[in-house]
Amino acid sequence: MRAHVLGLIASVLFAHSPVRAQGGWPAWNGNAVQDAAEILTQTQEDSLRTLLAPARSRGVDARVVTIRSMSDYPVQAESIEAFAHGLFDAWRVGDRPERDGVLLLVATDDRKLRIQLGDGVLRLEPEARQVVDDSILPYFREGMRPRGILRGTAAIVAWFTPGGVAYAPPPAPEPAYSQPQPAYTPPPGSGGGAAGVFLALLGAGGLVAGGLGISAHARNRPRDCAQCGAHMARLDESSDDVYLDSGQKMEEYLQSIDYDVWKCGSCGNHTLHPYPRMFSGKSNCPSCRYRTVGTARHVLEYATYDSGGREEVIRDCRQCGFHDRDVVYLPRKTRPSDSSSSSSSSSSSGSSFSSSSSSSSSSGGGFSSGGGASGSW
Repeated sequence: MRAHVLGLIASVLFAHSPVRAQGGWPAWNGNAVQDAAEILTQTQEDSLRTLLAPARSRGVDARVVTIRSMSDYPVQAESIEAFAHGLFDAWRVGDRPERDGVLLLVATDDRKLRIQLGDGVLRLEPEARQVVDDSILPYFREGMRPRGILRGTAAIVAWFTPGGVAYAPPPAPEPAYSQPQPAYTPPPGSGGGAAGVFLALLGAGGLVAGGLGISAHARNRPRDCAQCGAHMARLDESSDDVYLDSGQKMEEYLQSIDYDVWKCGSCGNHTLHPYPRMFSGKSNCPSCRYRTVGTARHVLEYATYDSGGREEVIRDCRQCGFHDRDVVYLPRKTRPSDSSSSSSSSSSSGSSFSSSSSSSSSSGGGFSSGGGASGSW
């Protein structure tokens, strides 16, 4: 009887202790998402895997992992930066010549997170900083950790989506309004030259900045209720979800359209204002009409100088489940001229040498030099 009780106690303790791999690091479950902290529902995990699929299908090793605390693992890491760096290398994230792996790590009890970048994508450090500050931390500080993880993952995947942008931050606070200035035109006989071109470009930049200022002013300007005339207030991102349908919520989640809801504090009337985001990589669904269709492209047969190729184009709607597959034929490659061929050949040989050098240097050691972005809440 005593042995049976001790066995039950041991099994309970084992069930609630973190699973460790060799060296004390968390053991990888082999999936793109590992929720050791158990803060995600199964539906949320499935959504994350779906979000990560476009990047992973292109060979980018992108993963999301949650843990309760770094202290649960006997490793020499006293900061979230050191822990993420060590875990990145222990799991061999992005173990390929490009080293383009990305790891989103969340330590819930420590209230810290980290986007760890592989050596091949260190150029994305500024974008990673923006994702942490603008897409993840605001939700974490409101207690909405799953939503912050989903928003952050969507922004990360956008880095590797054809036609997308590295990151599209949410609307900034209203800037000071300024009237756009006309481009400078030098008077007749004054020459101009390079200085004139510079001033013209400067004037064009002022027009663009002024246009953005006008757009922000139009969005953030005070509004009066059409029913009672009282002042209306714009709801925050959490409160306005009550007034959005499921398709509009999905558009916000995918960052294809951002909605503002203005509500009257006197009579309760509200108005809805959509703001489509440029370069979101999403298109309108032919079935449900929401801007929730993502497109993935896979080369089935590469084009050569002698024959064309084929590319598979897959469209999937995250709202209604619409699915479409099409095969696009690619034109033949154009042969370069003799002169460009020789220069291309020489540059190709140089590129080949660089590649072999990179391969030899990547044969040992870690896969991330420690680059990325961290945050706490």
